[in-house]
Amino acid sequence: MSKTSTPLRRRDKTSATEVRQRGSRTFWLVAAVYVLAMLGGTLPVPLYLLWAPRMGFGPLTTTLIFAVYAIGVVVSLMLFASMSDRSGRRPLLFAALALAAVSTVAFLLADDVMVLLAARLFSGLATGIVTATATAALEELAGHGRTRRATITATAANLGGLGIGTLIAGLLAEFAPDPTSLVFWIYLIALVPAVLATALVPETVVQPRRPTLAVRRPTLPTGRADRVLFLRVAAAVFAAFAVNALFSSLVPDFLHGVLHVASEATVGGVVALLFLSALVAQLGAPARWLERRWLAPGFLVVGVAVFVAGLWTRSFPVFVVGTVLAGVGSGLAFRRGIAVTARLADPRRRADLNATYFLAAYAGTIVPTLALGGLDQVLDAKLATAILAAFIIVITVAAAVAPQRSPARAVPRRPRS
Repeated sequence: MSKTSTPLRRRDKTSATEVRQRGSRTFWLVAAVYVLAMLGGTLPVPLYLLWAPRMGFGPLTTTLIFAVYAIGVVVSLMLFASMSDRSGRRPLLFAALALAAVSTVAFLLADDVMVLLAARLFSGLATGIVTATATAALEELAGHGRTRRATITATAANLGGLGIGTLIAGLLAEFAPDPTSLVFWIYLIALVPAVLATALVPETVVQPRRPTLAVRRPTLPTGRADRVLFLRVAAAVFAAFAVNALFSSLVPDFLHGVLHVASEATVGGVVALLFLSALVAQLGAPARWLERRWLAPGFLVVGVAVFVAGLWTRSFPVFVVGTVLAGVGSGLAFRRGIAVTARLADPRRRADLNATYFLAAYAGTIVPTLALGGLDQVLDAKLATAILAAFIIVITVAAAVAPQRSPARAVPRRPRS
């Protein structure tokens, strides 16, 4: 009996190791797909300066194009994102990649503003699906007790992908031939291995059902204390994404028109700096920092004030410093929100609460961006930006001073993965 029991134990140990390794591989496959999908959302940002003279549009149209993207995200979150809780993660990830491919083809064919609007709408639909679905999939694939690993990876994939997209597009716009086409050909080719990677990911939803399309109301946690906490982090991410929207929609025009920056690579790099500063803050901040009430709001408020001062004084270095500070605040707010959402979500409805969280985030990109585009038509660009900055600061401070949960119910620290 002893001779036969040892090999059995070894086989069981090997099998368990293989399962863990396979789970780790599929976790990182989903993370890679998440990065690629988010990357596609910001590829057009440095290219508006090239499209504008060719198609004859100005800052207001630029903000409208970006707002259409944000509207696509919101519509997608309301219609499709929570569907993965019932129909499975993989089908929705495939749908997101298909919409990204349609958007990319539309950008390749774009010869007027209407085609650009359609391309951005499809891009927004893809982003809305992937944010809620991939975030939920990462939480499930990370395994029990490894929530911190999942939340850090999800936040890094989201904002890191956004930053990499603007950086790549800016460099290609500056140094490559036919930049408004080449970048999208490269992206379209990159979607092929993403589809293959998704095919290798195991389904994490037990007994997925046939998809049914319905408009879902935003989901909130049960219990008053949990709802208050969730609404606080939702308000914070609303303000953070309002800053992201300002950079992604109008900062290229501001850099070109106010600060006289002519290089597309520099424009893409500055916008990328916001997202990459957020990424570094997410990865480097200790978990205890998330418990400090004024840390993320403080960075965000100071960063917004400093980059607006850079515009008013026409100082590029001051503008860059403000960009870094705002990025750190945005990253810390986003990571805390993802962690809180993961902790409060019903395991059977992870994508539902994720969808509500991202609804708050992308709502922060629509109204302020459109308002700034409208104000820019009747006010000086710097004054219009200062008005939006004041609005963002008010929302940020309001979220920070809102009632907190009792210390006994505070967000617990997660064990290191």
